[in-house]
Amino acid sequence: MNHLPPDFAEQLARVIEPSEHEAAARIIQAAAALDDEGLRTFLDLFADRVRRSAAPVTTAELQDFLSASRNSRRRPGA
Repeated sequence: MNHLPPDFAEQLARVIEPSEHEAAARIIQAAAALDDEGLRTFLDLFADRVRRSAAPVTTAELQDFLSASRNSRRRPGA
């Protein structure tokens, strides 16, 4: 993935609960396997959460984002 910054993993690690990095990685890997709309939803939810709070993101939150992403279906043009 050439379009990610070289320190992307370190940036991501800074916003994830430190004790949950491995579990978070598995959830993010599952999100990467979603279709384009599902992945977009996951990333939108994740980014919104990071903007709203400086607290580390938990795996429970990531799992909620993943579930919502799997269940989301955007209307064409939305």
